[in-house]
Amino acid sequence: MKKTAALLLLSLMFIFCLAGCGGREKYAGKWEAAEMNVNGTTVTSLGDVPLNVMMRFQLNESGSAEWASPISTVKDPSSDGITASWKIKDGKIILTVNIKEEKNVIEFVDENGRLVYEQNGSKLYLDRVDEFSPVDSQAILDSFSSMGSVFGG
Repeated sequence: MKKTAALLLLSLMFIFCLAGCGGREKYAGKWEAAEMNVNGTTVTSLGDVPLNVMMRFQLNESGSAEWASPISTVKDPSSDGITASWKIKDGKIILTVNIKEEKNVIEFVDENGRLVYEQNGSKLYLDRVDEFSPVDSQAILDSFSSMGSVFGG
């Protein structure tokens, strides 16, 4: 009887552990921005800057996340005060990025295997990637610098 009760209890614990994961394995991996739809127009870059510069991160099955800035020279973002975590709540993927004392919460929905962030009618689509796309950090910094001079910066 004790063995049966122990086996039943172990089975229930296993079921609760699986339910607690909430499908994290489906979203665990590397994600980067691929395209944006603004007022019916789809773009993959802003000027000379590819969209994957805007947002890229890795979601870990544990619930931690790694924010990956392509123009950052910091190998360990946490040493620069950047930490991230994620969870699944009400069918949405909630990414929380803490930059020093500032907490940023970004909500995504899954649309056909893509993570989608929507704001003011615009949609940013992120695709799962095996590796982040290579980025020429200096070219991006130069591009941002030239944008600043155009806009009076």
